[in-house]
Amino acid sequence: MKENVGKEDQLIRSIVGPGLMVLGYFFLRKYKSRLGGITSIVTGTLLTESAITRVCPVNHFFGIDTRKKKSPAQKINQKINKKFKKVLA
Repeated sequence: MKENVGKEDQLIRSIVGPGLMVLGYFFLRKYKSRLGGITSIVTGTLLTESAITRVCPVNHFFGIDTRKKKSPAQKINQKINKKFKKVLA
């Protein structure tokens, strides 16, 4: 699979994922809630993994790509700038 997680999405996942893992640990220890604890830990682990690899299977399934894409005008402008720098060099 190719990358489909953008920078903002990656930042949110890298904060929320470990937070859910810690919350799940406290659910297991303090509140004796096994289902809530295990669910939080698994969800946090998956979010953290997708933040690290920048690949999310759920986004892939629904066809979501949160990366910023360059417009055609930006691509053309970038090519012109590269050629212009070569001419001046």
